[in-house]
Amino acid sequence: MKKKIIITFFLILIILAGMFSWKYLNWKKSLYEQPASLDLFIAQSFFEKDEERPWAEFWDNSWNKVTNENERTIEWISNSKDFEKIDSIYLGFKNATNEKFYYVTWGEPNSRIRISYNVFKNGKIDSIPFEGFGCGTGIYITPLEKGEVAGGKFLNPILYNPYSGYPLPVKNEIFPKLFKEIYGDSIAIKFEQATYSLPWNKIPSQMMESKEIIISTEKLIENWKKSELKLSKEFDKEYENSYYFEENGIYKLSSLFEKKQEK
Repeated sequence: MKKKIIITFFLILIILAGMFSWKYLNWKKSLYEQPASLDLFIAQSFFEKDEERPWAEFWDNSWNKVTNENERTIEWISNSKDFEKIDSIYLGFKNATNEKFYYVTWGEPNSRIRISYNVFKNGKIDSIPFEGFGCGTGIYITPLEKGEVAGGKFLNPILYNPYSGYPLPVKNEIFPKLFKEIYGDSIAIKFEQATYSLPWNKIPSQMMESKEIIISTEKLIENWKKSELKLSKEFDKEYENSYYFEENGIYKLSSLFEKKQEK
């Protein structure tokens, strides 16, 4: 009798393991861009409640801010001086929590970082919010273990026009005037990263936010004059869209572009 119970028990285990493997393989085949992992399979298969909207937790909450007590403990890694000297900066974030979470990516660590600005100009503060990536195709989430760092180098964002996204004419002698026209006296830059928490995590899914980094426009221009900026080929070509700026809520084409055209 005891032998039959043991045999029956193992048969049930084998059947359950087979069903689990079959379900996992079917789930894996259903993925498009997202790499498969066991914990994501368990999260979607056994914790997702809305069958018509799979990954509802991801789409609904990964992009939202949370209350202070629910904020994820993250160490943002950057050097504010890099923003004043070179066209490549390093930005990273370290998981300082006791649990694994996932962050949204396009394949590289900083590929889905959101950037927003506060521009201090003539005693006023103008906010330049993040306007979107324009496309979400190909995004997926990748894990960040406890103590692990995700980061990498990318081109200095303030060497781009924040209104159009086009590179500024850094190799043109009018660059200092245009840079001041766009960015004023100083810039406060902030980074955000969408993250996904597994259902059994203590910390919820959320949009992580860095502290502001204050950058002096005069300091960058000073370094530009000293030729301390290491320029990439992306800045070789100039564009009209690089010369737009906002004034009193109105987008304008800088007169510097017209003077450039007259030459």
